[in-house]
Amino acid sequence: MTYQVVDAVVGIDAGTGSLKAGLFRVDGTALGLARASYGISSPEPDAREQDPRDWWDALATTCRELLDQAPPHTRILSVAIGGQAPTLVTVDANLEPTHPAITWLDPRPSAAAEQLYARLAQPVPVWGSWPSQAAWFARNCLDAMRTTRWFLGCPDYLTSRMIGRPVALLSLTDAELMAADLDASFFPEAWTPGAVVGSIVEAASRETGLPAGTPVVGGHVDGLLGVLGSGVQQPGEACINAGTSGTFSVVCEAPLGYPMFGVHVAGSAANTSGAALDWFASKILAFDGDYSDLFACVAVIPAGAEGLLFLPHLAGERGATADAHARGAWVGLTLAHDRRHLLRALLEGVAFSFRAMQDWLEDSGASIRDVRCVGGQAHSDIWNKIKCDALNRPLIVPEVAEAAVVGAAVLAAYGVEVYSDVWSAARNMVHIRQRFEPDRGRATLYAELLETHRLLYPALRETNWRLHDLR
Repeated sequence: MTYQVVDAVVGIDAGTGSLKAGLFRVDGTALGLARASYGISSPEPDAREQDPRDWWDALATTCRELLDQAPPHTRILSVAIGGQAPTLVTVDANLEPTHPAITWLDPRPSAAAEQLYARLAQPVPVWGSWPSQAAWFARNCLDAMRTTRWFLGCPDYLTSRMIGRPVALLSLTDAELMAADLDASFFPEAWTPGAVVGSIVEAASRETGLPAGTPVVGGHVDGLLGVLGSGVQQPGEACINAGTSGTFSVVCEAPLGYPMFGVHVAGSAANTSGAALDWFASKILAFDGDYSDLFACVAVIPAGAEGLLFLPHLAGERGATADAHARGAWVGLTLAHDRRHLLRALLEGVAFSFRAMQDWLEDSGASIRDVRCVGGQAHSDIWNKIKCDALNRPLIVPEVAEAAVVGAAVLAAYGVEVYSDVWSAARNMVHIRQRFEPDRGRATLYAELLETHRLLYPALRETNWRLHDLR
């Protein structure tokens, strides 16, 4: 009896609100997608922590779900793991966490970051900083430091558990180590994204269901995997990764940006994107239904929410507006507004934050021709239309919106030489679902509203800092 073997790869993205995993044929066809959510805790003011073991449990659960969805005779060629960053995980010699993870949302290391980069005569990175998280932790979590053997990032922790030894994507320069007053021995060997770093050990196989001995390929941070998994490759092609947070990246000409697999990418980031919708639905509306019902309510409210603006700085802000104490606000409220207006303004406010990042990148010298939209928000046509009009650029949505999962799968396929280079892997594995074109009238209105929206943060900055201090 003969049968056809289905060759497949697994891509994993450990995000802030959930872990997503996908099983893909090597041509990019999705054989299965799975997701498991987890929470975030605030044991003290400003703290934004997670238990790394929750990520691992989510990984094990989703991998088993993928295997249940797999067609008969599926052969797993490789696995690659990416995730949120910068998020610090401290573990002992047995890879057991010694403290909850300090997530990228946590503003407590911000003062350490300012001091560290002042010593280096550099600006604080847009994406945040592992060195400053590690420096803050070493000085403020002394009990945990006594049992800590390794400093890891989120994808590092999951990859290390998968292969049974510590490895890391994060690596610090000698200058960073010196400026942060950190011991280099706390950081394990660094991997190269797209290279095989080990194979699945028996203990991980028992928990995940993935075959022991399967090659594990080094992944990357979720923002860059989202760029790779969106399919952008040429200068002028941009990508917004609209998940819990939001990033805006564009392929550009050197020397602008930073090198990524042979091309240059420039980008910026916002702390609060989809998190704003989650907050509004759960904390304000006490809503636990399907978000499509909420979006249907928004569709009847005109663009501009009848004179209402929303500032989405619910967890501080980074990027061009780097301020750990920034806060959110609705501005322009009247008795004529209801929760539908509040929600419409929220969706538009998030879109305006992406437009602000687009304008900042263009002012820096990047050309932006069209924009791919990926992440959880890409499933909403109305939010896609709002972003398209606010950006005033064509908006392109891939078939699999969880682009960081696709990006991890691209690396997994490349790492075991299914493709000769990363970009040919991406060309073959990323497929487009839909394209939106901006509406001229709404684009003009949003451009006018954006001019007012830009004034909100500086007008409220001093008030927000006072409120932070009073709290």
